[in-house]
Amino acid sequence: MELVKDDSHAAILQARPRPAIDDDEANNQASDPEVSFVVAARRKAFWRKPVLRMVLWLGFIVSLLGLALQIAVQERDRIAALDVRTRPWLVKLCEPLRCELAPVRQIADVVIDSSSFNKARGDSYQLALTMKSTATIPLAMPAVELTLTDAQDQAVLRRVLLPTDMAAPAELPAKGEWGTSVSVLVTTGGARVAGYRLLAFYP
Repeated sequence: MELVKDDSHAAILQARPRPAIDDDEANNQASDPEVSFVVAARRKAFWRKPVLRMVLWLGFIVSLLGLALQIAVQERDRIAALDVRTRPWLVKLCEPLRCELAPVRQIADVVIDSSSFNKARGDSYQLALTMKSTATIPLAMPAVELTLTDAQDQAVLRRVLLPTDMAAPAELPAKGEWGTSVSVLVTTGGARVAGYRLLAFYP
């Protein structure tokens, strides 16, 4: 009998066993959903506490009061102009803050309605002007810049007249007007004055 050698490789299947789950890990996996639920419930219960809600509401109210106070200080002049009854309260508010109440400055609502500039004698001229306010609230009285020009409309001299120089009141009434006539001493150094311009402004 002849023996034949078999060189074929036999396939060997090995079943790999699944790693065993540690008891602690299994317990953690089982308890995780429960822990998350408990934490969420505790958070909701924490934010629903009456004391905490009261503290949050108090903080919200204090923030609103602080914002209102800041606006009142910044807009104090306009508030006082819109409602005279608030003026005493604003004065008391400004005392500890060292602020003052002043008329509102709104130069766009101030117009020079009419004016004249005539030679009186020597270097003395007489300036007459009328200012009007188109605002619905009293405005701060502006200063006036007087510019004298020559025949070529070039500036020869500029003079600034403050409200105190014109004996003007501190405020221009709402929708009101104010007029004055002041004496102006002009020294042009020999240049001939042919015209003038007026500009109302706040220094």
